[in-house]
Amino acid sequence: MTLQLPFGKSLLDVTIPKSWTIAESIEPKPFRKETVIEQELERMLNHPIGMSSPLSRDYTDLKVCVVVDDDTRPTPVSKIFPFLYRCLEERGMRSENLTVLVACGAHAAMDFEAIHARLGMHLTNSVRIVNHNCFSEVDLRDLGRSPSGMRVSVNKRLLDADAVFLVGTIEPHIMAGYGGGLKNIVPGCAGLHTIIDTHLLGPASERFGNVGRFREACKVRQRIEEAALMVRKNCFLINTVLDPFGKILGVFCGDPVTAFDQGCRLAKRAWGAAIHGPKDILIVSSNPMNYDLCQASKAFGTGIQAVREGGLIIACFKCEQGLGDYSVSPTKHDYEKTRNLIRSSGTEEYVRLKERESGRSFPFYETFLTQSNGEALRKADIFLYSRDIPLETLRSFGLFKAFDDMDELISEAQKLYPEAEVIVSPFGGACFPIF
Repeated sequence: MTLQLPFGKSLLDVTIPKSWTIAESIEPKPFRKETVIEQELERMLNHPIGMSSPLSRDYTDLKVCVVVDDDTRPTPVSKIFPFLYRCLEERGMRSENLTVLVACGAHAAMDFEAIHARLGMHLTNSVRIVNHNCFSEVDLRDLGRSPSGMRVSVNKRLLDADAVFLVGTIEPHIMAGYGGGLKNIVPGCAGLHTIIDTHLLGPASERFGNVGRFREACKVRQRIEEAALMVRKNCFLINTVLDPFGKILGVFCGDPVTAFDQGCRLAKRAWGAAIHGPKDILIVSSNPMNYDLCQASKAFGTGIQAVREGGLIIACFKCEQGLGDYSVSPTKHDYEKTRNLIRSSGTEEYVRLKERESGRSFPFYETFLTQSNGEALRKADIFLYSRDIPLETLRSFGLFKAFDDMDELISEAQKLYPEAEVIVSPFGGACFPIF
């Protein structure tokens, strides 16, 4: 049998043995029609969820900060920002009072040509366009510690503004349950220590495997919102929910907590798929998370519950920007040794072991990525197919057994599983199983 998996802008053929049975698939639910975003924005801006309309204000003398996520996210900013800009301009906003803040978190800054393209319009020089820099102390304000112990500092432009608009997308997230909402502030516009605490506070078992969980069952989301609400500003949320092809399924505007909660319900309907239980093998494509290896590796966390303990993940990753932000350093151990170390001692101890062997402390993102991938490896073997990154580089990480030939991968997998029940996840970068 030959499967055809979405693979970036093309399809990938995966021929599986006749002795393997396709038991179930994890796929997004089809929605009949796309939301007309201009109509929905007008309705939601006039009748937002959980707060009064921002259009009832006079913006003549107000400082406005519009926070947009960066280009690692699929938010249709170019369809949202021009509409919002016109609405605010009609109510007196002066261009010199507007700041556009790109919520880069710890990602690389965007160039200004790319920002204008993302915004969908070319702004005059009087508008301040700023890439958030989590390392720049002069751009940050310290807010102290949150009740859960997070060190909280945020971009000063949020605190200087009279009105803050948060533009993003609600999608499944392996740590926070769902992305979007107040994540545009924490970690999007937070200082480095806050970003570190967002990703590393608490045991690894608590931080990963949260995909599809609502706030009440997700401590990471609770900590994010607790920290972001320390900004104590009149923030207005504009979040979309998309399907894997970028079609807009819904727009949720208003209070950043209440509107986000409602959006999460639609995101679960769109991206969650009911299955009967975990199976021997999960075959997963990184779609729609194809930006780089860092983003594609989210597919480990979204699908891990669909494979049984000691099973196998066959990951098919399209990485358009190659490694991108994937900052795991090579290990002297091969895949089997790495897997055995992680399973015997846990991901946190494995990171400490690598630090001792290298004689240095790891940057937080390396710790986070190693733990994130390692938590999947604790449960199941991982065979990774990609042709966008040199095979030697992929193998040097030790966190997966890498192949650039799909037939060779399947042959090796068949040695482990002459017979198997298989679950297929064609959009595994975001789709998740529901039991």
